[in-house]
Amino acid sequence: MPHESALPAASGRQGFAAACLLGALLAWLALAPRHFPMPSAPGAPSSAGGFSVARAQAHVRALAAAPRPTASRANVQARDYLLTRLRGLGLEPEVQTAMVRTASSDLTANVRVTLAEVHNVVVKKPGVVSGHGGRPAVLALAHYDSGGATLGAADGAASSAALLETLRVLQAGAPLDNDLIVVFTDGDAGQALGTRGFVQSHPWAKRARIALRFDNPGNRGALQLIGADRAGGAALTAWAKLAPDPQGSSFMGELYARLPQHEAAALLAGSGAPAPVSVLHFATTAGPLGGGAWDLPERLDAASLQHEGDTMLALLRHFGSASLPQPGMRDARGQVFFALPGLGILHYSYPMVWPSSLLACLLCAAACRTGIKRQGIDATDIVHGAFGFLMTAALATFAAWLCRDALPGLAPRYDAGLLAEGPGLEAGVRWQLLAFTLLPSTVFIAVQRTVQARIGAGAAALGAMCALSVALLGASWFAPGASYVLAWPLLAAQAAYLALSGRRARAWTRARRLAVLLPAAVPAALLILPAARDSLLLVSPAWLVLPSILACCLPALCGPLLAEVGARLVVRPLLLGVLACLVLAHRSSPTPPELPQPNRLVYFKDTPSWQAFWLYPPVPLDDWTRQVFPNTLHPYQLPYLFGDGSPPVWYAAAKRDDSIAYPYLIIEKDQRGGGVRHVEFLLRSKNRAPEIVLRMVGADSLKTSVNGRVLTGSRYRGWKLDLHGMQDRDLRFAFDLVGDPSFMVFIQERMPGIPERELPLRPPGMRPRLLPQTGTTISADVLLFR
Repeated sequence: MPHESALPAASGRQGFAAACLLGALLAWLALAPRHFPMPSAPGAPSSAGGFSVARAQAHVRALAAAPRPTASRANVQARDYLLTRLRGLGLEPEVQTAMVRTASSDLTANVRVTLAEVHNVVVKKPGVVSGHGGRPAVLALAHYDSGGATLGAADGAASSAALLETLRVLQAGAPLDNDLIVVFTDGDAGQALGTRGFVQSHPWAKRARIALRFDNPGNRGALQLIGADRAGGAALTAWAKLAPDPQGSSFMGELYARLPQHEAAALLAGSGAPAPVSVLHFATTAGPLGGGAWDLPERLDAASLQHEGDTMLALLRHFGSASLPQPGMRDARGQVFFALPGLGILHYSYPMVWPSSLLACLLCAAACRTGIKRQGIDATDIVHGAFGFLMTAALATFAAWLCRDALPGLAPRYDAGLLAEGPGLEAGVRWQLLAFTLLPSTVFIAVQRTVQARIGAGAAALGAMCALSVALLGASWFAPGASYVLAWPLLAAQAAYLALSGRRARAWTRARRLAVLLPAAVPAALLILPAARDSLLLVSPAWLVLPSILACCLPALCGPLLAEVGARLVVRPLLLGVLACLVLAHRSSPTPPELPQPNRLVYFKDTPSWQAFWLYPPVPLDDWTRQVFPNTLHPYQLPYLFGDGSPPVWYAAAKRDDSIAYPYLIIEKDQRGGGVRHVEFLLRSKNRAPEIVLRMVGADSLKTSVNGRVLTGSRYRGWKLDLHGMQDRDLRFAFDLVGDPSFMVFIQERMPGIPERELPLRPPGMRPRLLPQTGTTISADVLLFR
């Protein structure tokens, strides 16, 4: 039987006003420009006491002249540049060389091991307080390496350049009380190898009590705090007061914690450190890097670099002279933090997460009990309301997904808008963000009206609160930094429901009820909507699940308010707003700049066949690349070279280049007995290859080692090893294998660049331009054990 809402119907004027208010709020959250500090003019002289973005940009151009993967020639040149500049500042840098091993395995018992020799640049600016050598120290880190197909201007060079310029300013200014340790890490572009090496083996690592980590997956926008592992309230307060325009939230920190960039911060704060460190992890997150291809010095926003440098300078000055926490004084996990308009950054420690979550659950139980006893709501209807919320949110998410796929022109406009020049977001991108924030909310409100008609507005509201309370418990356990997004809006909505369910509230006027419901909706608007916007901007319209569900939480928690003002009258204006946003997004025609691309050609020299080949990914060929593959009709799959399941590639014969040596291999031992096969072999790279990849096929490994260093000690079905920086040293491998199998070991030496003299001449001015020192040369061999 349909239930009638206990709330009177609203007038059309009130509903239209509510829709306009909600639409204006969403528009402000999605379209409001972010303000960043203006950089100093490139030609303007900088004082010794201020951060000069012009100097920092010069460092970026020098460091990002070429890709800088670990052990490459460009990596060495970047390291030498850092050493020269640091010595020019009167500091005494050192190069820490460390051998680092990491391993990861999957559920099917395949293991991938990385063994790398990394070279960190470590420098100490001594403090002036008596006994500073035994006092806790401040640690600042940024990585100077990059991937093999990117210049790494933002992701690597920018933070290193900002640290160089910050050290210049600090050297010219007043001395610090505490020692400042600065580490330019190597091998952190992928797996945090440099940070791991510093934490595990450098004696200065145990002195650090607070660490500032800078790592940029974007090239524009404000520097954001994306993690506060083990940080106390004093550290967050200092950042909030001293940093210019502080931005960031622990909600986004939980999302970034799933990205590779967070591994270094986790190592500093985790069990791998000699003593747990309070870590503040900063990143510039806006602006796509296109997998690294768009990470160019000319695309690095000067205002973002200025903001990073100003923040870096302010915090290092503060912590350099502050009383640092002693061991045992830091919070066990860290801080929950977020921004509120007019109040700035609010934060509290992780131990407060569970009390607030449990309080929300208790209030939810109290609200359900009140609804059942005082309003005659059936408990079954509350359960239906919870499942109705979940199904409606799923339907709203599907509607947003369907809209995105039905309008294929949106995706290219979004990507082009992100690449458009300028420090802010292009208008078409903003309209898409607003459209995909409005659309799930609108669909949810429309469908929720049907649920309310069947079970009543009160049961629907209580069901949504129950579902979100369960979600809050999950967030508190798995992602405590994101718990505030649900905790405070839930507490406000539950308190308002309990207040309106009292006996005295039955005689209240509409204005008095609205006076309770409107403030209760404020936490949801100020916390849930920014989280939806920021997560949507992070994942773009390519992945809409989390942003859409968050957009549905707002009307779910504001259900009584929408019933008060009339949900039917809210839906139509919001739907018109969605259509208007989509039209404006389609009318936007941003012109992305022509950007250079990495050369994706591979020169493959194969020992068993004594031949060489050109290889290229399975993408359309331009006129120049077609000359390299004149007789190839389509890409081929080459399992012999790259393993079963490898993607197809363009394939053509190439002239064998005798300046590229084959891997030097000698089988030294092959023993059988006791159900175990033991083999040993010697490998040396005559090419001094910066990267060597080994892959074993056909055998289960029990134990593997190189030069006596254990690589794996458990049984694995699949085995792969990545070596970095081994140069031309002798590598003696020992494998213990199950049974007596016949198996193969594939070896590939990988070097940046290709023998261009064997290629057709590329016409001058041909587009796209190619990034320098890209392309890959591979020298390969296979060991066959029968």
